[in-house]
Amino acid sequence: MTIPPVGLDGIRVTPNRGLSRDEQIWHFRSALNVAALNCQGPVWGQIATEYNKFIVTHKVLLSKTSKLVDREYVKRYPKENGLRIRDTRMTDLYNYFALPPVRAQYCDISLRKLQEANLLPNDALADYAVAGIADIDNVFVTFYDSYVQYERDLADWNMKYAPKPVYTPSNNIMNQPETTPPVATSPASGPDAGQPG
Repeated sequence: MTIPPVGLDGIRVTPNRGLSRDEQIWHFRSALNVAALNCQGPVWGQIATEYNKFIVTHKVLLSKTSKLVDREYVKRYPKENGLRIRDTRMTDLYNYFALPPVRAQYCDISLRKLQEANLLPNDALADYAVAGIADIDNVFVTFYDSYVQYERDLADWNMKYAPKPVYTPSNNIMNQPETTPPVATSPASGPDAGQPG
């Protein structure tokens, strides 16, 4: 598992940080799209219905935002294929939102955000989405922070309380069966040495 690093401001640098306003809106839509695909069951099954309603209700803003983000990437990467870079980043973003340990919290907040967004007038969605992606991302940041703290606590516990390994001499030095070196013999020291020939 790759844990996003902490930035200079003390907050983890996730795929949802350092974005333009239009990117934040699009990442909000992406988060809800992943939830519609991954959140199943009697409670979360409603997410797909709410998401379908969401993209119809706010289709004008979402379509405009997608085009604006395309332009941003083309301008940001003038000597590269900006749209391909955007596609790659979207794939990474979808994988980020699919983190298994936070699935329940992620699905819960996505359902709530969809229900609230579907009650908004079209001109209010942009501001709501900017705040909404921060709320959704916080689910992941909280998990990563907790996981890092768990690793630190575990290392500290092991240093203080874990059984220490017992030193045993190397088998190469000790515990080898004793052997008697062979006695070298020569014609002069053989059994017949000193006997007349």
